[in-house]
Amino acid sequence: MKLFFSTLFVVIISAIGMVSCNDDDEPKDKVIEVTMSVSENTDIMYSLFDDNKENPVECMLVMEDGVDQTWRKMSFSGIEWFTYEKGHRYKLRAKKTILANPPADGSAWKYELVEVLEDKEIIGPELPVEDAIKSEADIVYEELCPIEKYSVSSPIFVDGNGKIYSSEGNERPSYKNCRIYLNNTLDPTAPDWVKLNSTTYMARYAYVISPLSDKIRLVVASGGGPMLKYIVTEDDFRYMTTTLKEKEQITYVLILANANKKGLQRLELTLERK
Repeated sequence: MKLFFSTLFVVIISAIGMVSCNDDDEPKDKVIEVTMSVSENTDIMYSLFDDNKENPVECMLVMEDGVDQTWRKMSFSGIEWFTYEKGHRYKLRAKKTILANPPADGSAWKYELVEVLEDKEIIGPELPVEDAIKSEADIVYEELCPIEKYSVSSPIFVDGNGKIYSSEGNERPSYKNCRIYLNNTLDPTAPDWVKLNSTTYMARYAYVISPLSDKIRLVVASGGGPMLKYIVTEDDFRYMTTTLKEKEQITYVLILANANKKGLQRLELTLERK
């Protein structure tokens, strides 16, 4: 009997040891800290499932120090907590997680922003407007346009302290960091759906028509949508926070344009004094 229990004890201990070894042998994620560069320019990428490359998506260009000296493509949401602004060149410190079991349809790495080490504006957000464009009627549209492809969340609320709120009442980033996202709402059953999602019909710029100015401006609208500060000048924003009364509104007209600066769609963005 004593021999039986001694043998049983050895078997149990061995089994526990084997389980522990198996646990130790399981692959684990590896986390390291890296320095990355982000280009002021953007590129085009495609989904893994877009075999025919029919739906291009604008993306960032990044380069990881010590890995290689070539730019690689990454989605605008590829670095958690990082907000990309086109025309800016960045140097970042980030936490890189090397996934032990990466998803079949995703990347083998995850990045999380630790610190922005450098942020240089290389290309200004505002571009010159052709002399021929004196009014909205002078903007030349692309073939098949204007279309109903994009939408924006409107109105946006601004209080006397300069805080910004969405139409649902949620606080948005500050004036300098708030982006007006362009949501692609094009009906997938539309006969020209594939064509209208090609690069020719991607919003890269926006003509801005302000009710507080008689000047038409052309600003960058890529990276998911134009920054609020590109649409609303500092003087306009100061007017909203100091002069507008509660519930008064100002509406901006945005003519979205492609890389050739031809019009795609007309949108309105309303800001209301909270």
